[in-house]
Amino acid sequence: MRLLPTAILSWLLFGTMGTLSGIWAVLSIGRGEFLTAIATVGVSAFCFGLVIPLVKVVRETVTPHAAFDRAGTIFRPDRGIDIPIQISVLGLVVAAALVAVLAPLGKLDIPLPPFMRLSLPFVSALIVVTGVPMLWRNLRRGCTKYLRLTPDGFELSQGWRYQSDDWSQVADVTKEVPGQTAPTPATIVVVMSDGSTATIAGASFTPEGAALRELVRFYWLHPDCRVELTDGRALKRLAEERFEVGS
Repeated sequence: MRLLPTAILSWLLFGTMGTLSGIWAVLSIGRGEFLTAIATVGVSAFCFGLVIPLVKVVRETVTPHAAFDRAGTIFRPDRGIDIPIQISVLGLVVAAALVAVLAPLGKLDIPLPPFMRLSLPFVSALIVVTGVPMLWRNLRRGCTKYLRLTPDGFELSQGWRYQSDDWSQVADVTKEVPGQTAPTPATIVVVMSDGSTATIAGASFTPEGAALRELVRFYWLHPDCRVELTDGRALKRLAEERFEVGS
């Protein structure tokens, strides 16, 4: 429940923005401004796509979408979280693309203060330039991020980052980045022997990322058990939260 204050603020901010954008979309349709309506629907999808997953996070009903094969086990975020976030990104990119085109032409059915008439199209164009590759990356990997564990090591992909290494190079598995003063809630941090870190946000996999973090730590500490990653026993261990040898 440590994420509850952040969730409440997000609901208030993005929930309000999403509702107002939806209302403006209806008004734009009534005025025949259909492109503006699509843009505002995109903004609404962006806002609600961010806050809807928080319901599962706060209620701690998060479970990973996981699978295994003879190479290892891959953990993807809970679909109830991952799919809304992908819709959120798509909505933002569509809205930004339309704003970048309509605003300079004076075709955007949204009143803008003078200083935004120049800055908003520029910012929108930047969102499109960065958002389209992100959408393509999510499409290629089938999710917004993933963590794969194998008998030899781990690999994680999140945002633009891809990191992998052998278990022998891991020095610790923890929830905080060493030396970082700002807290990193619900984070899985793999500390490497050279002092570098590999991190992934864990709250979309298990409640506050705790169970998945303990699973990673278990297989780091117990090499003899890593064969479980290739036959489905790792998924059972995670579901039952058994992180001791012999359990």
